[in-house]
Amino acid sequence: MVRVKNRYIVVRIAPKNTSLSSLYVKEQVLAKCILNHVEKYYGVYGVGLLEHGFRVKYCNDRTKIAILRCSHHSYKFVTSILPLMTSVGDVPAKFNTIYTGATIMQCNKFIIKHQQNFLDRMVGQVVSAKERQEMIKRVIEFDTS
Repeated sequence: MVRVKNRYIVVRIAPKNTSLSSLYVKEQVLAKCILNHVEKYYGVYGVGLLEHGFRVKYCNDRTKIAILRCSHHSYKFVTSILPLMTSVGDVPAKFNTIYTGATIMQCNKFIIKHQQNFLDRMVGQVVSAKERQEMIKRVIEFDTS
């Protein structure tokens, strides 16, 4: 029996309107948008390859990071389409592929490291110690619900 190989793609969604603190995108809307763009550029052949095993596994509104799962044979269709996408649903946005991995655990490890680096950069920009402590306190109390 042959094992089905998947690829997991970590994507950062950057909305054009930077005043949005959180981006409300449902997983189904993101998946439909990607499939529509694959059909537009690669036709029925691309959609046929992509439909088997394609799924949006994770989509965080606050961090604007999503994890896409697709088969090993069709992940290049998705990674080549993402830079061409200009909106998700009715929200204009830019898509950046930041990591491609073979397991979802490796993607989770990468996301944690990526977020820690981002936090270190943000804390490093704060000048006073009091503001730095307040920022760390807000991050610790961060509620994702």
